[in-house]
This record gives sequence, C-alpha cells and structure tokens, in this order.
Amino acid sequence: MLERLIELSLEFRLLVLVGLAFIVGFGVMSWRQVPVDAFPDVTPVQVSVMTESPGLAPEDVEKLLTTPIESTLAGLPGVTTVRSMSIFGLSAITVYFEDGTDIYFARRLVGERLQEARSLIPEGFGEPELGPNVSGLGQVFWYTVEASDEKLSDADLRTLQDWVIRVQLRTVPGVDDVVSMGGEQKQYQALIDPNKLLKYHLMLKTVTESLLANNRQVGGQFINVGSEQFLVRGTGRITSEEQLGLVPIGLTEGTPVHLRDIAQVRQAGGVRVGAATRDGREVVLGIALQRIGENAKSVATAVKAKLAQVQKSLPPGVKVHTIYDRTKLVDQAVSTASSALLEGSVLVAIVLFLFLGELRSALVVILTLPLAMLIAFILMRQVELSANLMSLAGLAVAIGMMIDGAVVLVENSYRLLAHADRGETRLQIVRRATLEVAKPITFAILIIIVVFLPLFSLSDIEGKMFRPMALTITFAMFGALILTLTVTPVLASLILRPKLEGDTWLLRQIKRVYTPILDASLLHKKRTLLIAVAVLGLTLATLPSLGREFIPTLQEGDFLVRVGTIASTSLEESISISEKVEQALLGFPQTRTALATIGRAERGEPEDVNRIEIIVGLKDRAVWPQPLTYLELSRQMQASLTRAVPTALVSISQPIQVRVEELVSGVRAPLALRISGEDLGELDRLTGLAKEVLEKIRGAADLSLEANRGKPQIEVAVNAQEAARYGLSADEILAMVQTGIGGSTAGVVLEGNRRFDILLRFQPEFRTNIEAIKNLPLSVAGGAVLPLSRVTDVRATEGYSFVRHEDLLRSAVIQLDVQGRDVNSFVREAQAALEHDLKLPSGYSLQWGGSFENQQRAMARLSLIVPLTVGLIYILLYTAFNSAALAGLIIANVPFAIVGGVIALLVTGQYLSVPSLIGFIAVFGVAMLNGIVMVSFINDQIAGGKNVREAVRDGALLRLRPVLMTASVSILGLLPMLLSHGVGAETQRPLATVVIGGLISSTLLTLLLLPLMFEWLQNR
Repeated sequence: MLERLIELSLEFRLLVLVGLAFIVGFGVMSWRQVPVDAFPDVTPVQVSVMTESPGLAPEDVEKLLTTPIESTLAGLPGVTTVRSMSIFGLSAITVYFEDGTDIYFARRLVGERLQEARSLIPEGFGEPELGPNVSGLGQVFWYTVEASDEKLSDADLRTLQDWVIRVQLRTVPGVDDVVSMGGEQKQYQALIDPNKLLKYHLMLKTVTESLLANNRQVGGQFINVGSEQFLVRGTGRITSEEQLGLVPIGLTEGTPVHLRDIAQVRQAGGVRVGAATRDGREVVLGIALQRIGENAKSVATAVKAKLAQVQKSLPPGVKVHTIYDRTKLVDQAVSTASSALLEGSVLVAIVLFLFLGELRSALVVILTLPLAMLIAFILMRQVELSANLMSLAGLAVAIGMMIDGAVVLVENSYRLLAHADRGETRLQIVRRATLEVAKPITFAILIIIVVFLPLFSLSDIEGKMFRPMALTITFAMFGALILTLTVTPVLASLILRPKLEGDTWLLRQIKRVYTPILDASLLHKKRTLLIAVAVLGLTLATLPSLGREFIPTLQEGDFLVRVGTIASTSLEESISISEKVEQALLGFPQTRTALATIGRAERGEPEDVNRIEIIVGLKDRAVWPQPLTYLELSRQMQASLTRAVPTALVSISQPIQVRVEELVSGVRAPLALRISGEDLGELDRLTGLAKEVLEKIRGAADLSLEANRGKPQIEVAVNAQEAARYGLSADEILAMVQTGIGGSTAGVVLEGNRRFDILLRFQPEFRTNIEAIKNLPLSVAGGAVLPLSRVTDVRATEGYSFVRHEDLLRSAVIQLDVQGRDVNSFVREAQAALEHDLKLPSGYSLQWGGSFENQQRAMARLSLIVPLTVGLIYILLYTAFNSAALAGLIIANVPFAIVGGVIALLVTGQYLSVPSLIGFIAVFGVAMLNGIVMVSFINDQIAGGKNVREAVRDGALLRLRPVLMTASVSILGLLPMLLSHGVGAETQRPLATVVIGGLISSTLLTLLLLPLMFEWLQNR
C-alpha cells in the first residue's frame, strides 16, 4: 500500500502539486477562521440554579430553599456533584454533570426537575430560576460607567447601565448576559408610618392589595365603528411619584385615605447587597458574560465595538471605561505560543542547513513544517478546536517531530543522488530512496501518534486542558505523514540535484569525536552497559525527591486581591476598607488601576458583603521601575495590604486562576481542605483544630477559615399563646417583620420600557435598632394597641453568614496556598499530621480539593494508560520488524530517555507536573523514531552481506546525521519555549525542559547503546 501511494505520487506529480496548492489555500482560510482563545475552557458541564428570597437569613435559606431544591436535582441522570451556597437572601446551587453531556440537554433536565422543586418551596419564598448559560471563564469583559458631571447620581448611572448599556450589550453575538453591580437601583418607595396605619385603622396587607389593585392595565379586545376597527385599552398604571402618592388605600368617615397620608413617597435606591469601587471611589460596574462554546476573543472584541456605539448615545459627561478585556490576555498568550513556533522554525531551518550543507535539501525539508501546520489548522477548524496556549503549544512540541520523516527521506535521497549510477534518472533515484525508508518512517510516525494517546484518556479539568495539545500534535503528525509519503518525494525529485556528497564541517567534527567512542563502546560492552544502567538507576533513585504539582501557576499579567473581614462587617465598612486597599495598591508604580467588587450583584455570585475582590490592572512589565517577578511583586503588595488593613485576611491570586480553582473545588483557593458533616457548630470546631495542625506544616501560606460564624441577627420569635390571647395570627405579626422592617415589592412603575419596583417599608426610625423593633405598634381587637414585644420575643443572636453544601452535606472549608515546596509532599505531610492530631467524630469526613485532587487523578490515569500504550507500541514495532527481540530492543532504550529529563528538572528546580509528563511522552516518541531508523539501516547493512560488527558500525555512522538532525531540530524547535517569559510560558517551560534534556540523553544512548545492544542480541 505504501509503495503504491509513493508510485502514484511520483507518477502524477502535477496532480500532487495541485493538491498541495489546495491544501495551502484551504489551510490559510482555516487558519484565519480558527477561533482564538487564551486557554482551553476547562469548565465542567454545569447548570446553576438561583433562588432569591430577599431578607431571608442564611440558615432559613438553607432549610426553605436550598435543601428541597438540591435534593430534587441530585437524582438527575449523569449528575456527578451538587454544590450549593446559602447566603443572605440567595440560594445558589450548581449541578455538575458527566463530561460529554450536552449542556442544553442538562439545562432542560434541570428545568424540568425545578417544576417539582417549586412545589416544595413555601409560597412567597422565591422562585428558582436557571442561571446564565456561561462557563467558569465566561467573564470576558469588565467596564465601569462613570460621570464627570456631579448632577448625575449613582442611581442615574445604574439606570443607564441597566436600561441602556446592558440592554444593547445583550444583543452582541455570544453574550449570554450582562451583570450589573454597584450604584443604586432606582425604586419608588413608600415609607410607612405605623402610627398612621393605626390612626386610619389600616393593615400592611391592605396597603399592598390597594397598590396592586390601582396599578393595572388590561385589554378590552376591539369594537367596530362603521368600517373601522378600534382597539380597546384599559389603563390604570402608576406613572409618576405624584400618582403613587394619590393611590387610595381606604376610607375614613367617607374621606379617602391616600398613600401619601400614611407614608413618605419618594424615589430612592433599593437595598444593596453589593458595591463596586475603582481607585478609591464608588462606581457602577458591568460584566459581560460569554455563552458556553463561544470564542472569547470574538465576544470581547464585539462587546468593545458595541460599547463604542453605545457611548455615543450616553448623556454628556458619562464615560464607559474598560477595566478587564480578555482580548489582551488572549493576544499575549497566543503571541507567546506563536513566537515560540516562529523562532523554533527559524532555528530548525538553520540546523538543517548546518547538517546538510545544501540549501535545496534544507528547503524541501523545511517546507514540510508550514504545510503540516496548515493541515493541522484545517482539522482544528473541522473539530472546532480553538487556537489557544495549549493547542499552539502542541504544534511547538511537534516542530521537530513533524519534519523527522522528511529529514530521513531527504537525507537518504541526497545520499543516493551523490552515489547514483549514471543510468538512473533523478526520479528513479528518489523513488528508490523513498521506498527504502517509507516503512520505518511510517511506523515511526504512527508510534509517535500512539505515544500521545494517553493524553486523550485524561478526564475532567486536566483532560480539557491537555486534550487540545494532544489533538494538534496528532493532526500535525498525520499531516506530516501524508506529506512525507506524497509531497516530499515529489519536491525532492523536482528540486534536489545530484551532487558529490561530503560531510559538512559540523558533521566532520562530530564524527571525529563519535567514531572512537563508538568503537570503544563496542569493544567494552559490559562496562558501557554497566555505566548506562548505573546512571539510569541513580536517576530513578532521585525521582522521589522531585516535587509534584498539577500545573505550574500561569502568570496572567493582572492580580486578583481577595480581602476577607469578620462576618459582621457592614457594606459601608467594606466599602471603606476597599478604598483603603485600593489606595495602598495604587501606591505601587506597577499598578495601572484597581477595581473592587464587594458582596454580590443582585443576581450574581453568592458572596456576602464582608468579601472583597479587587482586580489589579498592572502596567506592561517593560515600564516597571524595578525588574521584579510577579511573585515578588505580589508578596510586596500583600505585606503592604496587611499593614494597611491588619484586621482583614488578604490573599493575592489571578482572575482566571481563581475561577479555575473555584471550578475544581468550589472555593477560590489553590488548595482546600473540606470537612463535611451535619452540625455547623461541630464543623466550626473541627476546622479550627485542623487549621492549628496545618499552620505547623512547612509551606502553608494564606491559610484561612472562611469568615462564617458571627453574623449578628435580630430574631423575632412569635409567642403563639400571647398572640392567640389578643386574636392575632402569626401571619399578621410576621408581616410586620417581612414588609415593615425588610420591605416588600407591591408592583412596578413603567417609564417607557423601563420598570422600577414599588417598595413598601416602615420609615427608618421604626426599624433601625432593636428597641425600635420591640416598640412597633400592633392593633388588636377592641382598638387596643400593643408593642410588638408583647406577642414576640425580640432578641439579638449570632448566626452564620453562609451555609455551604457538597453533595447535600454541610461542609466547612480551610483555604490555603503552598509556597516553597510542592503540593504533593505538603498534602502527604499534612494528611499524616491530621490523622494523628485530629479525631473526626462519626459521620464527619475530610477531603482535599484543588490542584492536588487534579494532580492525583491525572497521575493515576496516566500510570494505568501509559503501560497499555507501551504494549500497543510493542505490537507496532513487532509488526514493523517481524521480530520480538528487535521490538524489545527499541523499547528497552526508551527508559534511558528519562535520564536527561529528570536531570533537567532537578537542575532547573522544577517539579514533576502534567506538562513535564507530556514532555517525557514526547521524548519517548522521538527516541523510538531514531531507534527504528537505526535498526532498519543496520538490518539493511546485514542484508547487503556485511558481518554484524561491520553492519553495526557502518549503520551507526551512516545514520549519525539523520539521528542528530531529528534530535537537533526537536531540541532547537523547543528552545524558544524554554526561554520564553511571555504570558503562558510557565505551563510550557516544564514540557520544553524535559524534552530538551531527555533528547540529549536519549540521542547519546541511541548512538552508543543501541548499536552494541543490537550486536550483542545478534551474536546471541
């Protein structure tokens, strides 16, 4: 089959060139159309459910909303985990499904099951709704709405954001929703005087019903008047503050009582559960959320373009300022990978010329590189794989491997052309040269593809992270194989010229050193083998000392500062703290801007007002006054912030890193220890003890308990017996709490297309302290008036700021980071200490989450799949050589490739991670390719009549150039990746380190060990 393909390609060279032109055209078009992103979207298949119940305490939210909803959703097919957070006024539940589940099918399942859940929620306590269809990395664009005109209030800016900017941004393709935060939501408020309710013998329920009854609009169908049709409209809508005040509430002695007679009617901002500040002052914030499956760069670019249009329609003095634009990060990450590709390609071209000493041969080989990449882009476009840091890194890894087959084929053609008989044409010589190496090249490339199969077995976040790399490597190698067997022979037959072969200066110097060493190793087999085995043994002995981690921390170019204060902190105090923190951050010359989000948006992520997150926009590193690393700068900032706000817990991370950490473990920390159980008090005690144990472990940093216990509460408990004595029901008494103190909505006012709530609430002096609440007047039968405290027990208590669930169990979390050592060794030591010092009661369990969980899962999966892959490779080698011994010989050389990779990690101080493991896999592929080529040519020498020693020696010297070329191009192709310091370089550096180190050792061992082991095997 291979012979036939080669024959047809050389016979119909014009058609092959036409096909090549088609590949170039289609490839360039695909390259332009491939979606671009910074990173693969690692979001699991998840559906969120939000249920708002304004004013409800976290414990009540858990009992009345979260528990019935999540218990209903947990039984859905394909559900892997259910996480929830119950905070003040909001239940947030996230349902995680198995990988591969269609997101829209999952949302439909959850939506159907919510119908059942609604029946379990008491009436009036909220309506569960599906959250936005966005990924964990969906916050692609942040902006603020600010005004230079002081006449515009925060409420005016928030109204512009909600009803002008947000409405238009939601029409942008790929935007699922736009979240608003900060400022004040405009409301029409009726602040009731409870004494006037008594005066006019009215109840709160009557006021609510009257407002709803006097704020309606109906349709009356139509009537025919002559030959015309008239539509009938009934309008009784409230359209202004004045109309609201004139709403009739009741009658007293024939005189109507209006709302303004019992309440102060005004326009004002609603109850706030969050705020946003920028550079020390409050602002209005908008966050554009990208729909799942969309391209981040396209969406962010489209949002930016739409904002430019919206800006023209805003009032004078109102400006929209960009705070966070994912496009910047995407461009930087793609630039890092693209630069590595370009620089690697240039170095590959140089090394080819140095070894071949002939421009035409180097040109034929180097053409394979862009053509294979174009084929990879064609296939990426077909499977909708984005060009991101990991997928482009796959192409960078494959640079050397893509041209290995072409190197061997062109080098063989170049050699045979130099020694050809005069009777042979150039086409015939190239045909013969191609047929000689077609089989080993094909099997070698197939084995390289097989070598990367373990990456496809990775699941969860690590699978989503590294599968794009495996796909692009596979696509590129598939393209390289097709090109090597079709296009490369055609180009060689057209471009190469017969020329007297001679070694280049570089190759002559290498042979001068290599030849005596090869002869010595063949003469002293046992000594050489003992040295090699000893080196391998020492290397394997050092493996346990290598630290382990999941993925090196990626430097995004911006910081995310998290500030946590005590649970009782008010929103106003948090705003004050955030302003102090921002001023301290702006004191650093590296800071461009600082924007804080405090608490949550009205329908945003479940955060209480004592939690502050600050995005710190950093200037370009080129203008930093000091050559600091990001880690050094973050430590300096943390020390400064700790001095500025000593009562708060401060930690510094990065925006995307935090989102990924939350996807992994449900908390925003690199590592999390979760304790699950039933009693919240016992969980508090256990986490406190566990924190004391972890503080003693070397490497623990940013260790903190979530500020949970200590939320001040005023509990109004109905005394049923006393209430019955006065003829009062619990509903009448609790209406005072819900509507009078907390406030409730009684319809809306329409201003064009804008809708503003009408809020009923007591005036501030009747609800600002516990004594005022105790003295709220209640009217009872007979006209008597009682204070609320007569029929209730009003007392100050302490509760929880939130309640966290994991798979329907209450849980408490200790958040921490690990610095100065690897996560794996830290967790092992911490686990042993916890088992010794912390005794868990029955029904309580402990679980580690975060990057450690991913690393353990990935390592376990690879430790199972890699041996199976080696078995499959052995079968391919046996098929290639029809010899179990030769297949075993090539496989036996692979472990020696570990030596250089391990030494390289030790020397550079890097840990064993998933990227470094991928590096080892890549080294195995190149090592086996060289082994196959070497063994094939030694066999050819034996078949030509030479004895074993001559065949081994001549075959090794004959294959020295292609072996060195394949190794050199792979090493130099990855050198830019090793030396890069751009965004995303941290994830690529371990891979490049292992490949370069491993290829150096594997090439030396292939050139020395493989020949002597072949000879020893043949002699036996």
